[in-house]
Amino acid sequence: MKPKLAILCADTYGKEFFRLLLLRLKDDRLLPNFSFALDRFYGPCNTKLERQMRVFAYVRQINAFLVFVDADGKPQEKIRKDVACHVEPQLIASTRIIIFRYEIEDWICISKGIRIKDEKPSIILSRKEKYEKYKLPEYAAQLDIRKLTNECESFREFLEFAQSIR
Repeated sequence: MKPKLAILCADTYGKEFFRLLLLRLKDDRLLPNFSFALDRFYGPCNTKLERQMRVFAYVRQINAFLVFVDADGKPQEKIRKDVACHVEPQLIASTRIIIFRYEIEDWICISKGIRIKDEKPSIILSRKEKYEKYKLPEYAAQLDIRKLTNECESFREFLEFAQSIR
């Protein structure tokens, strides 16, 4: 049976961003051949996560999960614990919770060499590039994969987990 990955992300436009990114990484032969599903994640303390994951695991036969969460500058370990408490114990081993320091746009800024201080990356990008959230999927093709792999822990964690899916 072909492995299946579910990606859950809080960003409305994140589903399309991750779809395009996964296809790009597969085309570049950086990821193995697996199918994937994408869905919206409704925040760290939302009990809906457990039900979502159950449906994916037991109805849709998903065997690996990536849950992407914005920390918005808050302590990442607290955010991780807030999410992990909503993951069914049987699914913990097949789940990776990826925490963005601020938000998904962290990857865009790091990829472009834009320094992130104490301001949300989406605000920095809107000032520098007239970025708006709906444009997020367009940036999947522009990411500097090598730079992200070398300089960004959350991207490295994502890529290593996705590469391990068999």
